[in-house]
Amino acid sequence: MESARRALAAAGLVCVLALAGAVLPAVAALAALEEGAPAPQARSIPVAPGDPGSTAGRIVLAIADWLEERLGSGSRTIRLTLDAPMWAEEENGTVTVHLPGARLMEPSAPLVQWALGDLTVAVTPRSETAYDFRVPLPAAIDKGPERLTIGEGTVSGTWRSDLEITTRLEANARNLRLHEGTGSAAGETMTLGSLAVEDELIEGADGLWGGRSTLGLSDLRGRGFTLGRLDAASGFEDFERDLILQTRGDVGAFTGGMGGPTALADVLTPLLDGRWGRSEFSVVLRDLTATGDDTGLSAGGTLSLGRLEWRADLDGRKDLTDLGMRIAVADVLLGADAIDDIPPAFLPFAATIDIALERLPLRGIAEALTASSQWDGTGEPRTGAIADTVLPHLDAADSAFALRELRVVAPSYELRAEGRLLIEPASVFGVIGRMDARVRGLSTLMALAAAEGEEDAVASLIILQGLGRPVFEEGTDEPFYAYEIDLRRDGAVTVNGIPFDMLLPDGLLPE
Repeated sequence: MESARRALAAAGLVCVLALAGAVLPAVAALAALEEGAPAPQARSIPVAPGDPGSTAGRIVLAIADWLEERLGSGSRTIRLTLDAPMWAEEENGTVTVHLPGARLMEPSAPLVQWALGDLTVAVTPRSETAYDFRVPLPAAIDKGPERLTIGEGTVSGTWRSDLEITTRLEANARNLRLHEGTGSAAGETMTLGSLAVEDELIEGADGLWGGRSTLGLSDLRGRGFTLGRLDAASGFEDFERDLILQTRGDVGAFTGGMGGPTALADVLTPLLDGRWGRSEFSVVLRDLTATGDDTGLSAGGTLSLGRLEWRADLDGRKDLTDLGMRIAVADVLLGADAIDDIPPAFLPFAATIDIALERLPLRGIAEALTASSQWDGTGEPRTGAIADTVLPHLDAADSAFALRELRVVAPSYELRAEGRLLIEPASVFGVIGRMDARVRGLSTLMALAAAEGEEDAVASLIILQGLGRPVFEEGTDEPFYAYEIDLRRDGAVTVNGIPFDMLLPDGLLPE
């Protein structure tokens, strides 16, 4: 799995390199036109002699300047080397830049190289500020005994020089195969039938921005797992331009480190200024299967998942932000030996959790954390620093946690719950509120626990059943046991009006 990760990371770097080489020419080319900026005299990424005043000359020098700055001798992360100097040709208004024998290497380990082969970047100016680009992906990427082959693929889009961002991006690839080993020992370790990415930014009439992004892949197969389909989508609206530029304009983040003492502040800074509106995100997995130790299952264990869905949405159009998230799985099938020490009857085949965080003061929290001086020398917050900073802001905003739906269904039981909790630092538990829950199958669980000799579990289930209020629902042969759980400001917890601490050993609940 580690080799797969590295090879696929190399493929990602190819896309980034191709995109970066295509999207930056406009800025440097315009600078050369308007300011007469000379090309660097010494380069680690060479450029063939040409007419610097021609369109092809300006564009190839612009790309070379950008690559030199990010991936040249000054880079401490990844460097680009070529077998021959870069060169460009122009035909019918399109400039094609050639990067012969491109390779990426790590300065700390120069023998570790990703061989990308000959790359080309086609740039077509559409206006004074818009430039279309198209980059065919290489047929193969080699790294020692590892090879990633690509049946066919391209990266294309539109670069805006006035914004210094890509406003449209499309990437497609088919028949990706990861090979490991040489000669007769070589074998496929991962395959991917198809991959498609689309990303678009749209400027509204009110000066605010929106956009959408999609990712789709199909027929992914590796050691111990298969995935029929993955679809991811995101969209946003009513975002200020400066926030878009700050969060999406730095292509160099892909090739540089993203850590250090200021990492948290760097992430939070965009939240302090600018306006963000509404956004949503979703991921859907279909037909996932996993077997064996490589996936974390017990030896010989199997997992089959018909569908997994994850959705999140954020609404920041007001002073306080609402955040919601829903995760649902269906058609889960675990083999008898998939997880040690857990009987199959206890393993759920479907589950849903839907939660919301209401009235979050994200700007206040971001500002407080950014200004905080409670960090150690490694740039990490001291123990409890974040909680001490965040909780007062949540309390002042009357922030709440809502459990909109919790449902777990297994062969032997079913659990449902919903409720709402308010932040209250003065209370014993830090929250107050109410939760409603229903459980079906307690008798079956008691029988299974008794058969396993779990006397403590049987006793707990008897108490749980005794606390519950039987409720019969249409179409069910056995009752659900209903529970109204209240968390009070004084720390008292009641279940259907009965103090919970009366049923627990001394010292279990905080004083």
